[in-house]
Amino acid sequence: MKRFLTAILLVFFCTAISLADDSDLKKIDKNNDGKISKKEYIDAVIKTFNKLDKNTDGFLTKEELKTIDKIDAEKFVKEEDINKDGKVSKEEFIKAAEKRFKLLDKNNNGFIDQKEWNETKDSVNQNNPKISPVAPFIVFSF
Repeated sequence: MKRFLTAILLVFFCTAISLADDSDLKKIDKNNDGKISKKEYIDAVIKTFNKLDKNTDGFLTKEELKTIDKIDAEKFVKEEDINKDGKVSKEEFIKAAEKRFKLLDKNNNGFIDQKEWNETKDSVNQNNPKISPVAPFIVFSF
């Protein structure tokens, strides 16, 4: 259980460069309805993956992940590399993001609203004020 929670936290923190301010919610909210659907969230995740995948081979290697400050590339790959091939595929990255979405969608209505966004931001900042709520899903540059 402890390992699972650690993995979830790592995934959460390794997925978004900045849930830190409300404007990021607006960047992800493409239809401007004031909330983020799972599709909008996953689209932002894919955009981030594509930015990180410098050689466009469909995988994130430890070397590509090491370019991101505040992320332990070794640990990230170890936790998210489902097939244990030493790299994180786009599919593995999306699966990790889907887990994160579930954590962010506290009322399980299929959307992340402003209140859920702020609660996540506040809880992360209380635990470590130096890390943004999505600091390593710093991996995400929405």
